[in-house]
Amino acid sequence: MFISRNTSHLGGNETVFINTSLDAKDTWANGIYQNSRFAQFRWNPRELKVDLIAKHYEMPKFRKANAKTEDEARAKVDAYLAKAASV
Repeated sequence: MFISRNTSHLGGNETVFINTSLDAKDTWANGIYQNSRFAQFRWNPRELKVDLIAKHYEMPKFRKANAKTEDEARAKVDAYLAKAASV
């Protein structure tokens, strides 16, 4: 499993991006992230919402969710990954 966190400050607004993959990095075809079972999430501290912005076609749907803190957003992402791994 692969998880990374990036922060963007475009326009003075902070947005946290969480990139995940159910596959180990060394198993990605041609070493390309999008060739894995990936899901990309965005958490916006101003809107207090976490949402799925991109995913591999085999990954299940994710409904936009409320998250007051980054830890809450991470917990929702972890629950999604547990669900996706069991499918």
